[in-house]
Amino acid sequence: MNVASVREELLKFLDEYSLSHDVLTNLTEACGSALPTSTLFYLNSMAIVMLFDKLASCLPNASFAVKGSGEDHRDIWVREYADGVANFEAGPFDE
Repeated sequence: MNVASVREELLKFLDEYSLSHDVLTNLTEACGSALPTSTLFYLNSMAIVMLFDKLASCLPNASFAVKGSGEDHRDIWVREYADGVANFEAGPFDE
C-alpha cells in the first residue's frame, strides 16, 4: 500500500490524537511489504486500530487485513478492510 500518498492526512490524524510522527514510519514499514510482517507500534491496541481505520478510509480502493497483540495475553485483535471500512473485526477483548 502506498502510505506516502496519504501522508498529510495521516499526519493530521496523528496530531489530532497527540501521537508521535514516528508512528508514520512504523505504519510505512508495516505496509511496505507484500508479505506479512511484524511491526512494533508503541501504542495501545485501540490507537493502532484507529490508525488502520484512518488508513483504510484514506485508501478506499485498498483491501487489507491486520492483526495485533498487546502485552496482555488476551489483548488480541484483527481487522479486515475493503472499500475504506472494516468489514470484519474482532477484539481487542475486555477481560
